Amino acid sequence: MLFLAFLGLLKCASCGCSITAEIQKGHHYYHCTKKKGLCQEKHFLREEALTEQIKTFLQKVSLSSQDTKKVFAELQKDEGRAKEEAKTTVQNLKLELAEIEAKLEKLLDAYLGEVISDTDYKARKDKLLTQKVELGERIRDFEQKGLSWLEPAREFVLSLNQAANLVKSGNKAEMTTFLKTIGSNHVLENRQFFFAPKIQYELVAERSEAALQNLQFPYWCVGEDSNLRSPKALDLQSSAIDRSATHASILS
Repeated sequence: MLFLAFLGLLKCASCGCSITAEIQKGHHYYHCTKKKGLCQEKHFLREEALTEQIKTFLQKVSLSSQDTKKVFAELQKDEGRAKEEAKTTVQNLKLELAEIEAKLEKLLDAYLGEVISDTDYKARKDKLLTQKVELGERIRDFEQKGLSWLEPAREFVLSLNQAANLVKSGNKAEMTTFLKTIGSNHVLENRQFFFAPKIQYELVAERSEAALQNLQFPYWCVGEDSNLRSPKALDLQSSAIDRSATHASILS
């Protein structure tokens, strides 16, 4: 049975039809099916050439097993720091919440003592209640989502190591699965392979390779609260973690 590793992965950039393959003189050639009729794409691409193009991209997002262990060590250190920071932040927020509740009690006493008018009481009460709700939401975010970035970050690092292993093994079927996982819109155009990688892989690829000395990649956490901080970049050259809040959920 003829095995064509990249069938089902590619479409023609010109007409959008699927890319098929055939065997000629012992080699596999990929080309447009032209099921929609005329197509400007006339070229055939040998599987060996396509594989090399794919490997070139994989190399750019590859992280060696040795460097993967070092990244995990940094993540573990950062987990401890993040837990301590979250604990301190929650304590401070709870103190603010207690102050709001005390102000509400004093406001009620003033109202019952007819020190302030109904209108003034309602306006001040609404403002304090809004602040109370916001503080409560921030506390829940830190307690429930404070380290929600960690597991996606680990999975991302593992995927970079998987890319390195695929370059070594040359397993084309696994390459196909990996490419589908990390991006979309895989096309052939004029014997060239293109696709749209997810942003985190694109950023790593732009740095040419995920080597230890230049690895810097983003971690996005799930959350809409701009006050919920999570690691954004890990630069192992300086072993420093730069944290900043984000609103996107990309690692999924």
